[in-house]
Amino acid sequence: MKQFKTKALTLAVAGLLSSSFSAAAMADSYTFTVLPETHSQVRASFPRNINDSGLITLHGRFSANTEIDFDLMTDNLKGYIGLDEDFDPATDSLTEAQYWGLVQVLADRENANSAELRIATDFAGTYNGQDILFHGLLNGTDGAVSSQEKSADHAFLGLNNNNVRVGWASAPYTRFDHTYQPEPAEEGGEMPDPITLNFAEREYISRGLWFDGTNYSLIAPPEQEYLGGEAQIFAINDTNLAVGNASVALFPAAQERVDACLEDFTPASNRAVYTCIWNLWYGFQREAALGGSFTANGSLYDMHAAVWQLDDQGQVISETLYPPLRERSEDDGAYWSAYAYAVNNNGIAVGQSWTYYNDVEQPGNRIKMPVVYQNGETKAITTDEEYIWGSATAINDEDQATGFVIRTIQGVRRAIGFIYDVEAETFAELPGFFEGSSTYPNAINNQGLVVGSGEIDYTLNAERRRVGFVYDLNNPDAGFINLNDAIGCSADYYIVSADDINEDNQILATALTTIEETTEEGETYTRNVYATLKLDTAAGEVTGCSTEDEIITREGAATSPFGLIAMFLIGGLITIRRLIKV
Repeated sequence: MKQFKTKALTLAVAGLLSSSFSAAAMADSYTFTVLPETHSQVRASFPRNINDSGLITLHGRFSANTEIDFDLMTDNLKGYIGLDEDFDPATDSLTEAQYWGLVQVLADRENANSAELRIATDFAGTYNGQDILFHGLLNGTDGAVSSQEKSADHAFLGLNNNNVRVGWASAPYTRFDHTYQPEPAEEGGEMPDPITLNFAEREYISRGLWFDGTNYSLIAPPEQEYLGGEAQIFAINDTNLAVGNASVALFPAAQERVDACLEDFTPASNRAVYTCIWNLWYGFQREAALGGSFTANGSLYDMHAAVWQLDDQGQVISETLYPPLRERSEDDGAYWSAYAYAVNNNGIAVGQSWTYYNDVEQPGNRIKMPVVYQNGETKAITTDEEYIWGSATAINDEDQATGFVIRTIQGVRRAIGFIYDVEAETFAELPGFFEGSSTYPNAINNQGLVVGSGEIDYTLNAERRRVGFVYDLNNPDAGFINLNDAIGCSADYYIVSADDINEDNQILATALTTIEETTEEGETYTRNVYATLKLDTAAGEVTGCSTEDEIITREGAATSPFGLIAMFLIGGLITIRRLIKV
């Protein structure tokens, strides 16, 4: 494999360019269309995909219309959101702050108490050119509706040119009673009365989701014994070849702890076997890796990258599973997985796999790195020892894959975008806005246009502003284009990420803007909200913002947008893993 660190392509060094705009020689400018707002349905929505016919998918987060059963809330939770002891849901109302605080802590991957109310917090949406519809699917009712009964989560992660959407769905939660017999307070003492507790349970953690706009189907994993297993579909090409990941077996440490849940259960146990195992899953999926720097995306299970050939009804014709780059070492009992995030029309998939840094088989050397899945083989994109983490996020029909790797620059870990030619096996770093600008490519089209999110501040502070970018592999002299410059400095939107691009060079982007709202007391205030923009190329070249005053006015309260993103993207890829895969 040939490795290139193309310093010759570097746009500039720190200090030569303003941190507020990029060079833009011979680069196109863009007009933009703002998609309809969704604030009456969800707290925030984020763009996912755009196909060549202009169909757009979105991800909604936190319903604005959740039906709350206060009988399924503990006193601790009520106190956490600031409810008084004498709060009566029949006559009293939640404040807006209390409502949004509540629905966020009820998110499935955030609330460890399965006796609490469970609700839906993730919603799969489609924009058809006129309206945005969040699809009910397993919940039965369209719209971003949420309740204990309608508690299935959905997300679209991929879209092809047949208007087929793919992603994942969780089973809705139901409730069950668990009765246990407490032991006497002292030996020989009087037997206490049995105690009955009520818990939530679901048939499965997740299934791969296929949806053609009318009908949906679910793709199950090979291993489903505990909690129903997990499967997700991240992408689908135009021949209905879908890729993602699926549970294949409990990993060793999980097997030991599941066995303990089974063996330790007695009539005196105050939680059911299901609840014990669910709590294991909850803990594993929240774990971090590499000293807490990255999300581990853990589970009860080892996951293998999966390639499914589907028919036009979303049914599986064939399934191919790809293991991680190498086998897990004997003294490593943790999860050991591989994930496929993108596939092109040549049937080549890319993604991410666990491996060991520098081939040293020790649990402390566990890292995830970008990979190619082809002809039954999982192949490394780079083995350079400078890189300690990474992922491939997209691949075009020219077999050019893009993604990011992590390496240390001036003592700080930074994300570096890359391009990998699958046929030639050549790897090259992307220049970014400047040396040390963390860069996350999200998509690449067949014309060699890469879009994503990159940092524009030279400061060494941990939090730097990011902007959406476009970079033309066939016009490197134009450098990284800050899309805020490309839409004009008078726009009332601040683009923080470019999320997808189609073959008409239309770009789907996440932006921040401000809206004015009114409190129940009649007071008006402004708040930052997310908006989805569709960008179309326009005549003319990007010239950048002309004065610092224009830039400051334009950015307003959006100077640190990723603090807000972190609030909504709890669990990151994750749950919403397609945005920035770590």
